[in-house]
Amino acid sequence: MATDVTAGSRKLAHIHLGVDGGAEKFFVRLSRALAKRGVDQIAFIRPGRAWRDELAEHCDVRELKFSRSHIKRHFVRWGISRDIHKFGARVTMGWMSPASKWLPKPGNDMRTFLRLGDWPDGFHTYGNVEDLIGNTPEIIRQAVEMGWPADKAHVISNFVEPLPDGLPLINRADYDTPEDATVLIALGRFVERKRFDLIIKALQQLPDKVHAWLIGDGELQEEMKALAQDFGVAARVHFLGWQRDPSPFIKSADILVCPTDEEPLGNVVLEGWNAGLPVVATASPGPSWLIEHGKTGLLSPCGDADQLAGSIAKILNSTDLGNKLISNANRFLQERYSEDNICKEYLKLVLGDQ
Repeated sequence: MATDVTAGSRKLAHIHLGVDGGAEKFFVRLSRALAKRGVDQIAFIRPGRAWRDELAEHCDVRELKFSRSHIKRHFVRWGISRDIHKFGARVTMGWMSPASKWLPKPGNDMRTFLRLGDWPDGFHTYGNVEDLIGNTPEIIRQAVEMGWPADKAHVISNFVEPLPDGLPLINRADYDTPEDATVLIALGRFVERKRFDLIIKALQQLPDKVHAWLIGDGELQEEMKALAQDFGVAARVHFLGWQRDPSPFIKSADILVCPTDEEPLGNVVLEGWNAGLPVVATASPGPSWLIEHGKTGLLSPCGDADQLAGSIAKILNSTDLGNKLISNANRFLQERYSEDNICKEYLKLVLGDQ
């Protein structure tokens, strides 16, 4: 059910407790796009976030300490609700499950949504959530299977912004990468489910001219460096650290690889398409929903380094295949995941636009 359109209804409140990653990038991206379409917004976030100033360019930002104390929590929630009503918003959207416990109480003058970009983990803190928005059908399917009402569950995916004209390319020499190398790029946290190890293992089976740029950080980074040594490809695996804006790196690479075991969406797939790269991925839920195998990308079984290497080799050995994947993916991206299309879906559901 969409929100009634009344005077002052184009005001939206957000609650986002995230740190820094793909979900946070999309949050800033969506709020900026909504601001361009006349939506006045307020956001409650934790202090010291790297994206705070970028968000503040188009949104009233309130930095809060979200206490775990049961008693203090009520005062924080009351303060958020007071500020939202003072701001004049009649709709509040929480981002990811941790935000659910801070949502104001819904009623005649307040609608509440919770936007999920990962699997639902139970509804014990969802007391003030009216509707769920998931960015893939699988997230919503799981929520409904767990007992969430189907008529209160909606799928709206992500979009990526067109890259700016004249985006500077990365100087490969700065990262010990030969100018004539074929560069695979992968992005994400160095955690088990992202399976960066598959890229390292696949690299051993590919020609010496193939190098890998791994962008991110996390608990398994040192383990991945050791694995690259063990497989004899350390000179061809480059750990570039966390990049606030990875766009120049993606644009400067040749093939985007998403080797994850568990990926609800795979925003990096959209980013690879957006940069004009062929995409190779494992068939976890998100990438296998986004990618039509052989048409917009190549899929291989999760956890299989040999078949991942085989997919990469197909692109290396066929310029025509790479070009076909790029062309088809670009068309698909514009038709399904443009800023305008995704914003229209949010505005219709959340603010009642027709």
